[in-house]
Amino acid sequence: MERNISNHLTIAAVMNEWAVSIRFDHKESAESIHKELKNHINAFDVETLITYYLLESHHYLTRRDTEHSMLSLENAKEYAIHFNDTHRYFLHLAEGIFFYDKRDYQSALLYFEKAENYIEQLEDPVWIGEFHLRKAMTFYFLDVTNLSVLHAARAAKEFSSSDSLEFLLARTEMLQGANHMDQLNYEPAEAFLLKALATFKKIGNQNYLSSANLNLGVLYTERDLPAAAIPYLNAALQGKQDRIKLKILYLLADCYWKTNQPSKAMEIYKEGFRISIEEDNMIKKWEFAMLHKKHEDRLNFESVWQEGIDYFHHVEDFYNVRVFSKELAHYYTEKKEYELALKYYLLTLK
Repeated sequence: MERNISNHLTIAAVMNEWAVSIRFDHKESAESIHKELKNHINAFDVETLITYYLLESHHYLTRRDTEHSMLSLENAKEYAIHFNDTHRYFLHLAEGIFFYDKRDYQSALLYFEKAENYIEQLEDPVWIGEFHLRKAMTFYFLDVTNLSVLHAARAAKEFSSSDSLEFLLARTEMLQGANHMDQLNYEPAEAFLLKALATFKKIGNQNYLSSANLNLGVLYTERDLPAAAIPYLNAALQGKQDRIKLKILYLLADCYWKTNQPSKAMEIYKEGFRISIEEDNMIKKWEFAMLHKKHEDRLNFESVWQEGIDYFHHVEDFYNVRVFSKELAHYYTEKKEYELALKYYLLTLK
C-alpha cells in the first residue's frame, strides 16, 4: 500500500530512506521509493525539491543512466538561487560522481574538490566517509596511490563507527586491498580483499561480490599464481555483472593459457573478442587481440603490440600504454634489442 507522504515530516523521512537505499546499493528499494516520491513532487517545497533532484541524479547513476542523471542535476540548478551550502556540497558531489562514472577522473576530482569546500556542513559520519571513499577511488584510477590510501583510511575510520555500515566498510577494504596491490604489498592486499569478500557474501550483494572475486583474481595473477586466480575469476564470471565481464574474460583467458589449458583459453578469448566487437569497445578489442598474439601467434606479436600501444596512446588510455609497454620493453630487453627496449620503458612513465 502506498504511504501518505504529503506531510512534510513524512516526506523528509521517506527522502532519508531513499538516500539510505541508494547508499547501500539496494536498487529495488531505491526504485520503488523513487516512484513513490515522484507521484508527490508537486507537494514539495523548494528545499525538498532541490534535495529530491540531487538524490535523483545519484539514483540514476546507480542504474547507469547518465542522461537522466544529468537532467536531474539541471533541474536542481534551476533553483540555484535557493541553494544552501549543504545543497552546494551535494550538487558538486553528484557532478563528481557523474564524471567518475564516465571515467573522466580528472573532471571528477575537480568537482569532488569543489564539494570538499562545503564538507564542514556534514555531521553524518556516513556522508563524510562516502566522500573520502569516492575521492580515494578517484585517486586510485589516477594512479595517485598515496592520496588514495590517505582518503581510504579516513573513510574506513568513519565506517568503523557502526556495525550497520559494514557494507560501506567492505567497499573501502576492497579499495585498500587494491592500493596495497599497487604498492606490491600482497599479504595485506589479500587480507583486505578476503575480508571484503566475506562481508559481501554475508549480505548477499552480488554486484560487489563479483568485484571482490575479480580483485582477488587480479591479485593472484599479479603474483604469477594463475592457478590460484582461476577459481576467483570463474566465481566473478558467474556473478553475471556485465560492467566487468570483459575484464574477467581477459584475465581468465590469460590464466588458462599460462596453466597450459589452451582449448579453454581459446573459448574464453573468442567470447571476449566477440563481445568487444558487438559493443564496439575498441580498447577491449585491442586488449584481446594483443593477448591472442602473445600466446598463439608469436609471428605477429611485435607488430600487433606496437600498433596496439600506439592506439592506446592515441585515445589517451595511458594505463594500458604503461601496462603493455612494460611487457614489450621486457621482451626487447630479453632479445637484447636495447634501443626498442628503451623506447617502451620510457612509455611506462606516461
